[in-house]
Amino acid sequence: YRALLELFIDNCIVLLGHPQWPAAELVVRIYSLHMLDILDEEKSDISLKNMALESAAQIASHIAQSRQFRDSRVGNNTLDLELISPNSSLESICRFRATTTTLLEYLQSKAASGESTGAIPLYVGNWASSLIATLLKGIRSDTLDGGKMDDSDTESASSDDEHSSSEDDSQTSDCEASKQHKGMRCALDAPKRNAIVECLQAYAGIAHRSTKTMSTNCSFTSATEAAKATLSLQPLYRSFDIILSRVTLALGASQVSLRSKALRALNQIAQYRPEVLYQGSVKYAINHRLQDSSPQVREAAIDLLGKHIAHNPELTDQYYEFISVRVLDKGSSVRRRVMRILADIYISSDSMEQLIDIGVRLLQRTADDERTIRELAFKTLQELWFSYDKHVEAESDEDAVAIETPRNVFNTLSPEAQKDMLKRVHVMTGVVDTVRSHELVDLMTGLFEHVSTGPLKSETEEAQFVIRCVIDALFEHLIRAEESDVKLSDDAAAVTGDFSVTTCLRFISTLSNIAPEAVSLHTESLITYLKLGSTTEEDTLVNTLCIFSNTLLKIPHPSAAFLQSLENSLISLLSSSPQNILAVAVPCLCDLIEELTWNYAKLIRVFRSCVLQLCREQRTISGGGKGTLTPKNLMRFIILAGLTCRHFDFEKHREQQKEHFKELNQLAKGSMVDMLNDLLLFFTQSQNVGPVQVAAIQMLGQFHIKWPRLAVEPQARAVMDRAFASDSSSHKLQVLRNFLEFLRTDAKRLAKQEREDRASGREIDARALVGNTGNMSEAGVGASLMQTYLDRIIEATFASNAAPLRAAGFEVISLVLEQGLAHPLKCMPALIALCTSNDPYIRNKSLKLHQELSVKHASFIHSRDLEGVRKAYEYQRQVRGRPEDVSGYDSNADLHERPDRPAACLQFLYSLSRTRRTRRNELLSLLVKACDFDSGTAAYADANSTDIPFVRFVAENMAGLEFKYLDEVLHVIYQVSSVIASSGLNLYQQLESEAKDDGDIEHGVSKSKLWWQASRASVCIGILFVLREFLKSHYGVTESRCTLYNPSDATSVRDKAVAWSAQGNGGRIGWSSCPFALQRMESVTDCIRQRKRFRRMMAESLAASEGSPVLADDSGNFVSGGRSDEPSDALLSAEELEMLTMDDLDEASMRSD
Repeated sequence: YRALLELFIDNCIVLLGHPQWPAAELVVRIYSLHMLDILDEEKSDISLKNMALESAAQIASHIAQSRQFRDSRVGNNTLDLELISPNSSLESICRFRATTTTLLEYLQSKAASGESTGAIPLYVGNWASSLIATLLKGIRSDTLDGGKMDDSDTESASSDDEHSSSEDDSQTSDCEASKQHKGMRCALDAPKRNAIVECLQAYAGIAHRSTKTMSTNCSFTSATEAAKATLSLQPLYRSFDIILSRVTLALGASQVSLRSKALRALNQIAQYRPEVLYQGSVKYAINHRLQDSSPQVREAAIDLLGKHIAHNPELTDQYYEFISVRVLDKGSSVRRRVMRILADIYISSDSMEQLIDIGVRLLQRTADDERTIRELAFKTLQELWFSYDKHVEAESDEDAVAIETPRNVFNTLSPEAQKDMLKRVHVMTGVVDTVRSHELVDLMTGLFEHVSTGPLKSETEEAQFVIRCVIDALFEHLIRAEESDVKLSDDAAAVTGDFSVTTCLRFISTLSNIAPEAVSLHTESLITYLKLGSTTEEDTLVNTLCIFSNTLLKIPHPSAAFLQSLENSLISLLSSSPQNILAVAVPCLCDLIEELTWNYAKLIRVFRSCVLQLCREQRTISGGGKGTLTPKNLMRFIILAGLTCRHFDFEKHREQQKEHFKELNQLAKGSMVDMLNDLLLFFTQSQNVGPVQVAAIQMLGQFHIKWPRLAVEPQARAVMDRAFASDSSSHKLQVLRNFLEFLRTDAKRLAKQEREDRASGREIDARALVGNTGNMSEAGVGASLMQTYLDRIIEATFASNAAPLRAAGFEVISLVLEQGLAHPLKCMPALIALCTSNDPYIRNKSLKLHQELSVKHASFIHSRDLEGVRKAYEYQRQVRGRPEDVSGYDSNADLHERPDRPAACLQFLYSLSRTRRTRRNELLSLLVKACDFDSGTAAYADANSTDIPFVRFVAENMAGLEFKYLDEVLHVIYQVSSVIASSGLNLYQQLESEAKDDGDIEHGVSKSKLWWQASRASVCIGILFVLREFLKSHYGVTESRCTLYNPSDATSVRDKAVAWSAQGNGGRIGWSSCPFALQRMESVTDCIRQRKRFRRMMAESLAASEGSPVLADDSGNFVSGGRSDEPSDALLSAEELEMLTMDDLDEASMRSD
């Protein structure tokens, strides 16, 4: 019957506002009240609630649509009606009469045909009752006012003057206090009453008038408008806010289907009344649904906003922050929908800050894990940044080939096109400038390569044209910025804002890697920036040098004067520039001299002077004397000599041009590389100061990149061994940076070689298959180094809280795993620990690597998970400072999604194992056994107090794991009960036997090491007690259910869902019943208190069990040798644990004494 009911209600809704069907409003109103009652009833069937939501949305959207129609016709006074009341104006009453009589006249004209049978009585009865009630209110008010005036006059006449004055004041005060009430009573004057009476008489006249004398000038259109106007006064149309509030409340329902249905219902209402999205309650509810645990609900919320936000700037400002963060959503469908919404906002927004933020978020999605998301990100950015069809003005052949000409293409565009291009330039520059990281620059490079080498020729040509225009616009801005008397136009200035020269050069530096040919057309204009000024200009100088290095060999027909000026500027920078400038200036100078100027004498002079200074210093120090050079100058000579030797092949030029390079024969008869390598090895020794050693290690790294064979020599290995063995973090950091640059350069070289082979179609060389000894030896250097030093790299990464050292170590570990240079199991404990880092970049990249390795090596990658848990605890202890401050809850989790449900630090580890029940149960068992002091993880032979914080760390993680099925919760409780029944019972017997010795503390009896260990072990068992009861109470698991659980036969509970219930303390596990889980036991008194607490805990458990299968066998004897297969009924409840306070224990101790 549901289909029939829905069809009937649909027809009634269609008939709303139809002149001949006034009963439709009554039917829909009654139906809507029943639907609201279903929504309010908590025990209603879910299918009924879904139907109620659909009906409520349908009715509310119809009401909103009618209001929208009425608002659009607001100029028609006939439609502007209000409910008649004593406060209504005479004009309103007359308008009401005219509208209603028009409708009745039309219906009376149709009475003969029977079309309006029953409609006239229903209309007249409704309106007449309302008007008569208004008349009665007015008459009653007049009567009350008259009586009151008579009483006041009598009192005033019988009183004296003073009392009369006082009474008048009192009446005046009363009148002012009830001004509104008296206004209502006096509002229905004679003209209004007469108008209402005339309206009633008109109704009676129309109802009894013959159809033959009826006027025929009343059309169906006017009658329909009158019916819709009067319909807006009915209770159904005044219930819109009530229906909206019920739909809003349904957004917080516990069922996923209801929340999704409520969002779709709200979407249906907002189509005709989008202003509902501005309401505070609606905005709050939608924000929570954007962070819902179900991707289906989040997608529905995104879809709701996506249909309205792009075309409404005010709505965009309110919801942009909530929507933009969902581009990182776990659900791929949600991310895809958000990206489309961001693209729509980008097109309609004028906020540069918003455009830049959208650009950053879309660019980051080009590296998404899912292929479809990456493709959508590339396509979206290509449409937003690189499409250029509406502004291309190729009116002549000369303009059509403007891309190929070396002139400035940007200046040939129309003013509107220039404005649009400047906007794109500012957004791209802002994206690069906002997030200054190698990763984002690599993403930008990948984007430009993707759009400029696409499969479609038309899109590729457009992208190349835009890239050319962007570069021309950037250089045009630099030129105008240099000319102080020439300013940008108002439109351009409005678009570019604070477009600084440094920002401009930084973006050009990025583009010089992507499109060096286009940048090289303007490179000569940057010669003025090669001047070192204040420290604020250092970034400008570095970017300018990077541009020259990338485009120097691409400059078309450079002039001799320019090359000479550039050469002199670069040589002048060598004498006083910082190290980061030398790292860019020296390679640029070497390329310039080798390829363009051929002034070898200048480069030889620089190199020879540096080497002579280093040789002189070496002889002085080797002879036992003190060096003559300052550390700063010595470091400069080391860096200049090392960089020059790496970037200029002296050996090749010595053989080809012996006359020009004969001066080098005075330095070394043999290889210059070996000679300088020996010098660098000497300056890494301990007789030199620390900064000099670091500089020498840095240059050795440059040599190893150029000549990998040097990295495997014993002397180089000895240098790296000393660096890792030293206490200097700067030495370790430099070695890690050497490794990082070596691996990155090697990866780029292999990628470049692969691209060249693919582009040239080169066939596979048979010698490569057999093995080329020289190439194979160099290719295996990176793997050899990583396999040799991986353990020390991991140790250095976690050795201290130095952020640069940890960041460098993490990058090396990441490259090792990505390039497969070592077995992944060696890195897994460190990777698991880094997944808990507070640094978002390290954490996100570690999570991504861990997920990829879990998919690729699913058969063995989880074998070191327990070591990873221990490593994560040690890492968190190092970060927090004290073991007591380590928490198993993730402080980086988004608490807005579930404010009452804190996330576990190791949730990522459990999520990867959840899909397979066997693997999941193994992980849960390992976590529980890590808390068992007999299991070997919290070694019983070691009295280290950090074992208790580790057990608490694991317990808090298990309490914070997101369990979805009852089988998961019961398995943890089962394992915990097994540990308590074996290790806990053995410990209880030991403490009971030692109880009589605990009272000797006042006699100064010393306690043995094993006595302290047993005290700490009791805390570990107490932590498991608390964890067990926490899981039972928060997941609603009964003790009987725990007792009947069997892990080998759990089919009945395997797929049964379980719900989390927060019960105070923010959903976190509380340690009030086990206080020494949070604080150390530093004295014998503390240990005795803990022992008494533990004994009481176990004794009450045993007493409550009365032969529990966990703590006793069938004969009632204690189980001491093994663990039972059944959980315990004897374990304490949460209430009993809370009763074990310190005061109770102290009183019990005093009574026993």
